[in-house]
Amino acid sequence: MSAANSLQESFIRLQQAEQLRQRGRFDDAQSICESLLRSHPDYAGALHTFGLIAGDREDHQQALNYLVRAAMLNPHNWMTLTALSGVYLRLGAVEMAKRAIGQAQLIEPKQAGVLLLQGDILREDREYDLARDAYREALAFDPSLVAATIGLGWCLADLGEYRQAAEVFESLIQRATPLVEPLRALASFPATAVRIDLLRQLDKVHRQQDESAAQFERATAFIRATGLDRAGRHALAWEQAMRANRSVFVVMQADLERLDEKRRASLAALHQYRRRSEVSGSGDDGKPISLFILGPSRSGKTTMEKLMSQLPGVRRGYENPIVENAVRRTFQMSALPPESALGRLLAPGLPLCRTLYHEELASRLAGEKVFTNTNSGCLFEAVHIASVFENIRFIFMKRNMEDNLLRIFMREYQGGNPYAYDLKAAREHIVWHHKVADLMAEKFPDIVRVIHYEDMIADPAACMRSVAELCGLSMPSGLSPTVSGDPNCSAPYWQLMMAELER
Repeated sequence: MSAANSLQESFIRLQQAEQLRQRGRFDDAQSICESLLRSHPDYAGALHTFGLIAGDREDHQQALNYLVRAAMLNPHNWMTLTALSGVYLRLGAVEMAKRAIGQAQLIEPKQAGVLLLQGDILREDREYDLARDAYREALAFDPSLVAATIGLGWCLADLGEYRQAAEVFESLIQRATPLVEPLRALASFPATAVRIDLLRQLDKVHRQQDESAAQFERATAFIRATGLDRAGRHALAWEQAMRANRSVFVVMQADLERLDEKRRASLAALHQYRRRSEVSGSGDDGKPISLFILGPSRSGKTTMEKLMSQLPGVRRGYENPIVENAVRRTFQMSALPPESALGRLLAPGLPLCRTLYHEELASRLAGEKVFTNTNSGCLFEAVHIASVFENIRFIFMKRNMEDNLLRIFMREYQGGNPYAYDLKAAREHIVWHHKVADLMAEKFPDIVRVIHYEDMIADPAACMRSVAELCGLSMPSGLSPTVSGDPNCSAPYWQLMMAELER
């Protein structure tokens, strides 16, 4: 065979491998790539496809190995850079994902796939306004891109624009998209934002190839429970919610045990803490303020944060990883094994950690004074955050126990929250939250406020004024904020819940 024919044959075989990969025949596709690489070890195209196959199999470390080699050999291939960026994102390396997608965009600035992944990266980094714009730009180039539509919908929800988010997901349903994701989203939004009947649409969705039967059945069960609740069919809604939660809780025991250990450790650290006069400070020294808004799931943290964002000088951080980022970087830069718990950091590393935290804080603040953060993981580190970093403030949210329990129990979580699928476990978790809130208020009275969900709904202006004073902000004259909520939502379920809790 001539050299030209050999090259052409290799190209044809690579195309076959890609077609097999797209059809899910990964073993056959991998076999071709391995054969090509035995003959041509530096064949960037074969390395690229091999990396995609590994990614399809969720073997992201293997995917990284092949795609890095492919990018090394062909650094101007935007498709390889985009795929590499996606792998970095799945491995939690957000900064590296940003760099790789930035390089891809320099080469192909108008590729919908590049913009889609840029949106995913920005959303993971809690830059929701920028992510929203990236998804919209991707859809401008390719309106049929379902993944970008879903990303846009979730981004709008993250920003608290629930009616706009609902319209995006409802548009997918109107296009007869048989995915469960639009209904999952609509079930998680406030009922007032949703125009469609969840129950009527459930029969039209189908399980996708990358979705297990258990995942699909769990999602539809939670959606059905929410649909029945909104229809006022409370007994059936409760029965459906019980069935859905039971199926998840049985596989959550190990996670729940680990969570219990973390809760005990955080409470012990808080009990043992002895206040030092130099910690955190409550005066206005002109430096940026970190405002942590913490509390149980479904207790009104996001509503409180959105309320605060109406004040001049406040920048929303959402569930921001800024503390974890600073801690992890400190351990890595100190040549220590990776760790993300601030309480594990030894005294010599604290100055570096403070520096890294405040550098990232300044970059995210964009010139504003107060940066909010609703990251639930920060509750475990609250006493350490207060004692290590400067200009810290806390808002702890509390909500009526039964209402809080119901809203947790009716929700399907996409990860974590192992307590959520059993009423007794959820109640124990909420009680722990309240203990932490009370102890933090006792130990740090100058920088802590406790806000009740019901008070926020009844008189949002008074709650805003309290937090504004805490952060040294002025309340604009004439500001009359309004928020919506669902106090007393548990009333139809009270007897059913009590029966379950007393078992």
